[in-house]
Amino acid sequence: MKIATLRSAVYLLVLFHQGILCSSLALPSSSVDMKPKKFINSADNAVDEFISGLLLQYPNHLRKVANHHVILHSSFATQNKDAHPNKARVSLLSGGGSGHEPSHAGFVGENMLSGAILGGIFASPSVSSILAAIRASTLPSSDGGKGCLLIVKNYTGDRLNFGIACELANAEGRLVKMVVVADDCAIERKKGITGARGVAGTVFVHKAAGGAAGKGMDLDQVTSIAETVSKGVGSLGCALNTVTIPGADKVNDRLSKADDAGEPMMEIGLGIHGEAGKKQCPLMSCDDIAKEMLSIIQTYGRKVDSKIVPLYNPSDELIVLVNNLGGTSNFEMSLLTRSLVTQLEAAGCKATRVLVGSFMTSFDMQGASVSILPCTGD
Repeated sequence: MKIATLRSAVYLLVLFHQGILCSSLALPSSSVDMKPKKFINSADNAVDEFISGLLLQYPNHLRKVANHHVILHSSFATQNKDAHPNKARVSLLSGGGSGHEPSHAGFVGENMLSGAILGGIFASPSVSSILAAIRASTLPSSDGGKGCLLIVKNYTGDRLNFGIACELANAEGRLVKMVVVADDCAIERKKGITGARGVAGTVFVHKAAGGAAGKGMDLDQVTSIAETVSKGVGSLGCALNTVTIPGADKVNDRLSKADDAGEPMMEIGLGIHGEAGKKQCPLMSCDDIAKEMLSIIQTYGRKVDSKIVPLYNPSDELIVLVNNLGGTSNFEMSLLTRSLVTQLEAAGCKATRVLVGSFMTSFDMQGASVSILPCTGD
C-alpha cells in the first residue's frame, strides 16, 4: 500500500514538473474578462448575413423583400394579382428582434406565417420594414385582398412600430389588424406599465391563426381565434446562465456568482432578452424547478370576464410546449419535460400534446421555458 502511495506521489511530482498538473488545475479566468466566442464576422452585418444563410438553406421556400429585413413565403413572389395568395387567404405576419431563432422566420410556411420582419439583434424592426412586408403580402381590399393579421409580442418598441405600420397600411386601403401576445407569467399583473412580455406562447398563436387562415376564414375570424389562444396561454422561463449577445465585449456573468452559502444560482422568470426575472435562487433539482414554474403559472392565471382564474384545472386537456432557450442539452430538455408532464398529470390534467425543442431562443442562454395552453372546451 505504501509503495503504491509513493508511486502516486512520484507521478504527481513528474506531472507538476512538466507543467501538466499546473495547467489542469489552473483556475479559469473571471467571466468578466472573457471575450465571448461566437461564429460571427461583425455584429453590424450579422442580420444581413443571417438572412443570406437562411435563403441558401431554403431557396425554394423563402424570398427576401428587397432593401428590407423581411422574409416571405415564396408563393408571394408572383407578379400576377389574380394568383396572389392574399386573394385566397388572410396573410399572417410576425416579427421582432433577431436572436430568437427559429422565431420568427423559421415559422414562415404553409398554414403558418406568410412572412416575418426581422429587427436588429434584440431590437424592434422598423416601421418601414413592417410596412414593406404588409405591402408585399397583402393586396388592397379593392383588389380582392383578404387582409392581414400582425402577431406581435408585447414589447414597447414592437407594439409601437407594428401599430404605426398597421395604421399606415389601413390608410392605403389594406385591411390590417393586430394581436398582441403577452403570455409571460413572470411579472405580477400590478407591476409595470406595458404588462406581461410576449414569449414562446406566441408560437401557439402562429399555429392557430395559420390553421384558420388556411381554411379560408376571414380576417375577423382569424383575429378572433388568435386572440382566444393569446389570452389562454401562459408561459414561464428559467435559466442557469443568461444570454451573451454576439458582439458583446464580455460574457454576461449575472448568474455565474454563488450565493453567500456558496450555492450556484439560477433565475426563474427571466426574459428572452435576459431581462430580470421573478427571482434568483440557489440551483434546484429538475423536479423542484418544474414544481416552481407550474405553481407560478397557475397563480398568475388568466383573465376571464375581468376575473383572474387558474390557467388550467384538474381534468383539463393541455398542450405543453417545452422550449429550449438556446444553450440547454437535449438530455436536460427531456429531463425537464418529464418533470413537468409528470406533475401536470399528477394534478389530474392530461398532456394531450407535448412539444419539445427550440421554438423561441435567446442565443446561448442555458435555460428553458414552458408554455401551457388548455384545449378543453372553446
